[in-house]
Amino acid sequence: MKIKLTKLPKSEVQLDVVVDEKAFEAYREKGFKAIQQVVEIDGFRKGNAPEDMIIKKYGEMAILEEMANIALRDAYVEAIKEHKFNPIADPKVTITKLAKGNPLELTMIVPIIPEVELPSYKNIAKEAVVEEKIVVTDKDIDDVVEELRKGRSHQHAHEHVHGEDCKHVDEAKTNQQTSVLGTDEDVEIEQASTQINKTTEETKEITLPELNDEFAQSFGDDFKTLADLRTKIGENMKLEKEQKQHEKRRAAIMEKLIAETKTELPDAIIENELSNMLTQMRADVTRYGGTWEDYLQHSKKTEEEMKASWRTDAGKRAMSQLVLHKIAEAEKLIATEEEVEVELVRLMTQMQDVDEERAKGYLYQALTNEKVLAFLEKAAE
Repeated sequence: MKIKLTKLPKSEVQLDVVVDEKAFEAYREKGFKAIQQVVEIDGFRKGNAPEDMIIKKYGEMAILEEMANIALRDAYVEAIKEHKFNPIADPKVTITKLAKGNPLELTMIVPIIPEVELPSYKNIAKEAVVEEKIVVTDKDIDDVVEELRKGRSHQHAHEHVHGEDCKHVDEAKTNQQTSVLGTDEDVEIEQASTQINKTTEETKEITLPELNDEFAQSFGDDFKTLADLRTKIGENMKLEKEQKQHEKRRAAIMEKLIAETKTELPDAIIENELSNMLTQMRADVTRYGGTWEDYLQHSKKTEEEMKASWRTDAGKRAMSQLVLHKIAEAEKLIATEEEVEVELVRLMTQMQDVDEERAKGYLYQALTNEKVLAFLEKAAE
C-alpha cells in the first residue's frame, strides 16, 4: 500500500492511495462476507448464498466496492500513523480506479486540526484591556427607584381594575421587585427594572407612591428606611457594572487575540460551528414555547440563509476555541477530573435527562476555557 500526502490550503491534506493488485485481492474474502450478510437470494437464508449466485444477481462490482470500502478504512488508519496528522472530520473519498485484477486507486481529502501560531498573548492581554472606573451615580439610583415606584403603582392599579383574580400575578411582580433589592448579588437590576416597567391598557392613568420609609419597607424587612433601599440598589448596580466590565475585558482580549493569531480554518470547523449554532437556536425557540417552522416563517429566512449570515461569527467562535485550546496546552491550564465531576453533579441536579458523557465533554471544555480566560485577565493587570 502506497500513501502520498499533500498539504492543501485551509488546513486540509490530500491522501493519494494505491493498493497493488495482490494486496487488493486479499480483501476479497472480507468483501464477499460483508455482501453475503445483507443480500437476498431466493432459496437461501441471509449469509448463506454462494458467491457465483450473488455475482449473477448483483454483479462483480458489488463485491469490489465492499473490498474498496474495507481497504480505504485500513489506508486511512495507516496514513494517520505514518504521517501523524489529526483529522477533525470524515474524509471525502474519490475512488479513481476500481476493477477486478487491478490495483485500487483512491484519493481522500481530510480536514485536520490547523496549525496555530499564537502571538504574544500575555502582552496582547495587557494591550487589549482599557480599565474604566466604575461609578454608580445618584441619578442611576434615582432611575431605578422611579421604576420601582411605577411598578408599585401599576400593581395597585391592576388590583383595583381586576380584583382578586389578578392578585397572584401582582404578587409575582412584587417578588421580582424584591429580588432587585435582596441579598442575591447576581441579580441584575436592569433586568428587574424591565420586568417592573411592564404596563397594561387599564393602567394608563397612575398615581406614583410617595418616596418615604414606608415605600422602602414595602420591599421587605431588610429595608427600614428609604436610605437602606437606595444603598442596596447602589450595591447591586455596582456589582452589575463590574460584571459587565469583566465580560467586556474578556471580549476585548479575545478579539485582539483572534485578529493576531495566524492559522487557516478548514471549512469543516466552520460548518460544525454553524450546525451547533443552528441546534442552539432551535432549542431556544422550543424553550420559549415556539415552533421552529413558525420561527422560520416569521423570520422569512431558510436555515441555509441563516447559516450564511452567521458565517463570520461562526469563524470567530471556532477561532476562539482554537486559541483557548492552544494557550491551555502551553500554560497547562487543564480542567481536572475532580473539577468536572463537581460541576457534573451540580448540572445533573438542575437538569433532567442529561447525557452524562456529553455533559462531561462540555464541562471539561468550559472549565478549561474559564481557566485560560482568568489567566489572561490576570496577565492584563
